[in-house]
Order: sequence, then C-alpha cells, then structure tokens
Amino acid sequence: MLRDPQVMKFLGPRRALTEDEASSWFETALATPSRFAIAEANTDEFIGFCGIKQIDGVFDFGYFIRSEFWGKGIAAKACKLAVEKLSDEIDLETAQVFIADENVASKRVAEKLGWQATNSGSKDGEHGRYYRITM
Repeated sequence: MLRDPQVMKFLGPRRALTEDEASSWFETALATPSRFAIAEANTDEFIGFCGIKQIDGVFDFGYFIRSEFWGKGIAAKACKLAVEKLSDEIDLETAQVFIADENVASKRVAEKLGWQATNSGSKDGEHGRYYRITM
C-alpha cells in the first residue's frame, strides 16, 4: 500500500515509499499505534488505516486504503466508525482535516459524511480545504 504511487499521491512525501521506508513505517505503526486498522470483516484482510495521529502537536485526521478497495464505500464507513469511537476521547473540533483540491475522491467522502469545508489553505505545498468533522 505504501509503495503504491496512487495511494501515496496525497500522503506523506507524495511518492511511493521504498521497501525499506515502508517497512520502517509499519514497524513504527505497530510499535506506537495511532490510527485504526481497517480490515475486511469476513477474512480479516488488511485494507488500510483511518483515524487521528498527532503530528507536530496537531490532531490530524486521515485515512489511506489499498487502491484495489477504492470506490466501494469503505473510506466513508471507516471514517464514520473512527469518528464515533474517537468522539469520546478527543475534541474533534480541534482535529485538522486537510484535503487537497486535486483529491476529488476524498472531497466526495467528506461531503458524503456531511463534513463542512471551513477555509482554504495549503499543506505540504498543496492547495486545498480544511474540513470540520461532524457526526
């Protein structure tokens, strides 16, 4: 997943990770989990991650899913479940959700969930919108 250029287009370094980088990323994720793993209910097949990670003191909400699972409504379901779980632990008003203008699929997910775009901005050199998580 982390070595897939499609998945990584709007994440992290905006490029597919090398095998060593991906291994290191997963080792860190296992040692210090922050986001929820997404898995297929019947087979437990790994699909991706969703939730909040604190980055530079800011709660950052995000998700990433293996590309072969795109377009199946999984992102919206995972986000809804993560928000329900996290709402008891974190003030979601303080969470940052940034979606790049070119990330049309994630904008659709945010709209489907009823999240409101609050302001335009840039992050990691990309222009986009910040969204407010609503339940």
